[in-house]
Amino acid sequence: MILDKYFKNPILWDYLIAILIVSILFYLNYINFFCLPKSERSLSMTSDLSNIGLTCTGFILTLLTVLITFKSSSKISKENYSDDNSLFEIFFASDLYFITVRILKNCIKSLIFISVFGYILKLGLKQEYLKFTFFYNVLGLIIIALTLWRCLMILTKVLKMQE
Repeated sequence: MILDKYFKNPILWDYLIAILIVSILFYLNYINFFCLPKSERSLSMTSDLSNIGLTCTGFILTLLTVLITFKSSSKISKENYSDDNSLFEIFFASDLYFITVRILKNCIKSLIFISVFGYILKLGLKQEYLKFTFFYNVLGLIIIALTLWRCLMILTKVLKMQE
């Protein structure tokens, strides 16, 4: 299934998709298919995306903390689980738990990178290059959207296990 391939290395796929879309937009801008927005508008969006990225990082960190807390209170392990245990308890004893934690941890890293990179661009670019923050904004928006979509998929699966 395509999602299995995606979840083997989701960060790589997120950035490949985002870079491909930004490259297409860069080319379209190069051939004057569209004009870049004013740098003030792009800078405002850069700040917004960086703030959104950091806020989402906090939510994912909270989700990760809750999962780790539930895991620490779980008494079963790979060696001693039975059919009487709930699917949610078996999840904590399985390798799927560690894969989920790894994916969520990488989501946090990706969002922090996007957020900090946005602030670095805002602080470090010369005035005449600020209009190109538009491309960062597209990249950041795609990365944030794909990361949140991935977290939502994981959260949905975890909630289904609790039923």
